[in-house]
Amino acid sequence: MKILLFIIYIILITDLSASTVDEKKQSFEESCADGKMTACHNMGLMYDYGDGVIAEDDVKALGFYIKACNKNYFPSCTRAALLYEEGKGIKEDMDKAFRLYSKACGAEDGFACHNVAVYYSKKETEAMKAISVNLYSKACDEGYAPSCIYLGRMYRDAKTLSNDYGLAKEKFSKACEANNYLGCKELRILEEAGY
Repeated sequence: MKILLFIIYIILITDLSASTVDEKKQSFEESCADGKMTACHNMGLMYDYGDGVIAEDDVKALGFYIKACNKNYFPSCTRAALLYEEGKGIKEDMDKAFRLYSKACGAEDGFACHNVAVYYSKKETEAMKAISVNLYSKACDEGYAPSCIYLGRMYRDAKTLSNDYGLAKEKFSKACEANNYLGCKELRILEEAGY
């Protein structure tokens, strides 16, 4: 009897959860149609992750992200850029990804700035490399720890920048403060070396 009651309970909870998800999806769709870009972004996330929809659908997710991005909802620009970069479900297009990351970077998105910096760091000219350093620095200042680590290594190893162990330590410390294990490890190595 207890097992039967438990099964009925699970069925009821599952049915209520499905109903709640359907209501949430409908609410997001209506709000997106009314011009609320956070709702469009949330619809994109639902399709991106297959949450509350029949299946993942990158094309639909991209459509919602682009709609929100075009209205300057910058997290959607970053999500759309990721879809273009990964090329799963849609055709990979690094030029579109770069433009979308650049737009989000202008709105203080550290992850997006990091990705734009990676693009520039692959260029051969010193001017492009200087741009990448500025973008890594901006991403680090926005709290994106991998950019702090990258900058710290650049200062420590003197491949692009002049050796500056003080700045390297500062960048590693910032990454460590963001609870990034690798940043803490790099900081400890510098400190053990006497810097």
